[in-house]
Amino acid sequence: MSSNARTLTYPMMVGNIKKGGYIILKEFPCKVTEICISKTGKHGHAKSHIVGSDIFTNKKYEDIFPSSHNVEVPYVDKFEYKLVDITEEGYIAIMDNHNNMREDLKLPEGEEISTEIQNHFDEEEEINLTILSAMGIDKVIAYKLER
Repeated sequence: MSSNARTLTYPMMVGNIKKGGYIILKEFPCKVTEICISKTGKHGHAKSHIVGSDIFTNKKYEDIFPSSHNVEVPYVDKFEYKLVDITEEGYIAIMDNHNNMREDLKLPEGEEISTEIQNHFDEEEEINLTILSAMGIDKVIAYKLER
């Protein structure tokens, strides 16, 4: 892992990982969906079998770790933005609470949420977007209409 990637994650002992928390599995940021801990055998540590879903694609990953070892956990943030514009290429212009603009994100391609957002935008409704951010990736994961 490059030194730059280190700032995107932090170490945590496997025994402290909880269901619903986050972990890096097979180099992908995942939300933990299952943890099974095996008993300590005569040759060493208890093992933790961890299953998680990629927070961006929902793809399932799993791995086994000694419970006393450290794993990488991603820093995960959610941000709320007001949708200002959508270009023909699918790029969105969004504004935060301090009137700072961003125009570097695209709506997720081929996902139902993008069609829904576009339809509401075409109806000139005011839309707030939730952006999930982890591992240097930002993705629109939810929206709500301003009523």
